[in-house]
Amino acid sequence: MNLRLLSLVFGPFAFGTSAFVFVGLIDPMARGLDISVPLVGQLQTAFAIACGIGGPILARLLAGVDRKALLTLVMTILVVMNVASALAPDFASIAAIRVAGGLFAALTLPISSTIAVGMVPEANRPAAIATVLAGYTLAFLIGMPMGTILGNAYGWRAAFWFAAAIALVATIAIAIGAPGKVAAPHPAGGGFKAALKGDNPHLMVVTLLAFVATFTTVSYIGPVITAVTGLKGAAIGGVQIATGIGSLFGLPVGAVLARLPVRRALLILLSVTGATQLMFSVGMTNDLGGLAIPLLVLVMAMGSAALFATAPVIQTRLAQNAGPAATIAFALNGSMIYFGQGLGASMGGSVTATLGLGRIGLAGASVAAIAIVVIAMLRPKTGASGATAGMPEAKI
Repeated sequence: MNLRLLSLVFGPFAFGTSAFVFVGLIDPMARGLDISVPLVGQLQTAFAIACGIGGPILARLLAGVDRKALLTLVMTILVVMNVASALAPDFASIAAIRVAGGLFAALTLPISSTIAVGMVPEANRPAAIATVLAGYTLAFLIGMPMGTILGNAYGWRAAFWFAAAIALVATIAIAIGAPGKVAAPHPAGGGFKAALKGDNPHLMVVTLLAFVATFTTVSYIGPVITAVTGLKGAAIGGVQIATGIGSLFGLPVGAVLARLPVRRALLILLSVTGATQLMFSVGMTNDLGGLAIPLLVLVMAMGSAALFATAPVIQTRLAQNAGPAATIAFALNGSMIYFGQGLGASMGGSVTATLGLGRIGLAGASVAAIAIVVIAMLRPKTGASGATAGMPEAKI
């Protein structure tokens, strides 16, 4: 067991918890802040857009900084952001705090992934990336549900205190366990042009659309669970665990699918995404009786698994194409993740305000269908079909 690699898991865990800890508390936050439910959901949009803007810019500006030192600093910023959010008096203050924190928090995934791929042979990169991203799945398995449970028991501000505690643990774990003196590639080989080589731009667009489709519903998962099952309060946290379980299965599945042609793997995963989004709307617009809870748990798990399985598939190819510009490529793809989360939250809020909560799954499925069309239109390239060592270009 590689303890240095496992220490990196704490970074995505803290980041994901900080990003989503309040999504099961949208209703009590709306009441406590005296604002609407769709407006609370836009806190996710603000954080995600800030991450999308800050990630690639700061990754380029700070390319010469030791990776471990920078990741430790980012974790410290997450601690401060969550403490400040817990103490903030109103919605505007929380939004401003999360925008400021998101600019730096965006570096978590690209830096963690860069350190991970630099620790293993190229053939083991999919597994290394999946291991690091497992921390992100822990946010869905532990962070979100615990935030919901604590928020309902002690008030929604307790969720931000919990996220701050997780970020503090991550800061300590990375400072002690992560490998030191890890420099980013020299800027001459690590610029934006190199990061966008080959099919990387197409893969980044797919990342964007996959996250828009999924977060149209995930950003409002508390109200969605209540609408489908009638469950409220701490019970929502119990159902949320399904998302974390699905994500844990998704990463190893993605590591296996990373060895298939990219187009084939992504068509499979996005078809599942579209189907699960449709099922959300079916559940919210029909009385499913005793099937409501098991069906929702299954749909949440499958949707999460499909989304997280795309990460090893896409990130492996990005690193393969970008070479020494891997950190920049990861940061740009991270921006697509964050923009996708933000746009998904915004779309979900708009659809909820105009057409009702029951239609957000249909909106998410429509975006997944667009992503499928984009992938299907890509022309296969000649070259190797796997992501193994020595294979410079993979088939689409």
